[in-house]
Amino acid sequence: MRAAMPAILLLLSQPSRSLSPQARRTPHAGYHGQGQTDFFEGWYNRITLPENEQSFAFIYAIFDPGRRTARSGVDAQVLASTADAAKAICASSTDCSPFAAAPHDLSLRYAGDTFSFAMTSVQHRGRLDGVTWDFRVRPDVGWGGRFGDARQYSTAGWLAALGPLLSPHYQVLMSLGHATGWVEIEGQRTAFVDAPFYAEKNWGRGFPRKWWWLQCNAFDAVEPASQLTLTATGARRSLLAGGALEREEDVGLVGIHLDGEFWPFPEVEWTVAPWGAWRVTASYADRGTSCTIEAETDDEGCAVRVPSKSGMVDGARETYRGTLRVTMFDNGREVVSATTRHACLETGGEFDAEWAAASAMTEPLKSVAYNVDLERAISSRLDAARRRGVIDVPGL
Repeated sequence: MRAAMPAILLLLSQPSRSLSPQARRTPHAGYHGQGQTDFFEGWYNRITLPENEQSFAFIYAIFDPGRRTARSGVDAQVLASTADAAKAICASSTDCSPFAAAPHDLSLRYAGDTFSFAMTSVQHRGRLDGVTWDFRVRPDVGWGGRFGDARQYSTAGWLAALGPLLSPHYQVLMSLGHATGWVEIEGQRTAFVDAPFYAEKNWGRGFPRKWWWLQCNAFDAVEPASQLTLTATGARRSLLAGGALEREEDVGLVGIHLDGEFWPFPEVEWTVAPWGAWRVTASYADRGTSCTIEAETDDEGCAVRVPSKSGMVDGARETYRGTLRVTMFDNGREVVSATTRHACLETGGEFDAEWAAASAMTEPLKSVAYNVDLERAISSRLDAARRRGVIDVPGL
């Protein structure tokens, strides 16, 4: 670790006890909130049932837990999609006190009077306005490779440990898991076994000004691969959040796992309509790899509540029935070409015209964030220091 490591990395305290320690974890799986104001943290989970064209998403968020503000509280929503329609069931409370989360493991719960939820990396339960759910998850692929076989990475590189430097921060927690259990909506229960599962999270002061997002881990038959997962996003986010020098930049990333092997693409260009059409090209010049993604939908999607300065608002649109094609190349050789009708496609924020842009992360942040060897070295030292009790970085 560098001697001049920023002070935010040196939060000296006794290591906190986890609510439910998990052996399988990605960086930033823990809760970053330590009583802050002007802060949110949110979790997104999705189950895909390709055989009957269904998807379920579970979204949780907490705002300003440290001091009472106009947006303090906890929010939960369940999005249910079938071949015919999609609906959102939402609830919120201004009371943060029933919320608890582990600082270093994926483990959170909220036990409110009108709704409740509990989530770890291997178990999910909850109830919300006519919806109940109970399922377990077998973690398979995180962000960087299969759990147990490969080191997991911070989605935004080790810089995500710098707290308020960027807003929001972003972490894919599980690119692919397999869920077994049930979801019941208004008395109709849907049971599933080994359904594809996905999880990610955000935290910070607020969401980007505008963004697009694509996700899928349920593709048509892919040869020679047996497993393929994709997460791609582009956003106009804040840099140096909250400071006098605060400004915005366009950033993007594409991450693909092919049979557990990780293929990151930090150089991203996109042309995305306010709704209905996404075209993305991405590369990793140092490795000679590239990919192209094309996605579209003709349905109306459904409104999704997202963080804002006033709390959760209907600020995005999402469909779980998107058609998507991805082609990936390694030094000119086609590695995979795959299609799906089960992609999640989203646009959000101030998005009222076609957006053509390229990731333009500021240097030297870009070189630091996407230097895999540097990320591995610094993150390993941070993990070792935390285990020894030298530092206690929330979330890591």
